[in-house]
Amino acid sequence: MRPDTLRWQLIGVLVVAAVVSAIGTQLHNAFIGWAGFAVFLCAIALYLRWRRAALAERRGRVFDPEAKTDETRARPDQ
Repeated sequence: MRPDTLRWQLIGVLVVAAVVSAIGTQLHNAFIGWAGFAVFLCAIALYLRWRRAALAERRGRVFDPEAKTDETRARPDQ
């Protein structure tokens, strides 16, 4: 999956975790509080997956310094 998509999913899961945790705190309900914590743990797993995908995409790019040069023009030092 693309890192951009994973990043937006991560943001969404973190928002859901915050909302569920806030609801659990307001209702003084331990089960809902633990559910918010479980969603947060899922966000951590999603974060690790996003970092791996971002690194893999970055490593997949090939930097070719020769590709940015124009070989047909004369160099200034000639």
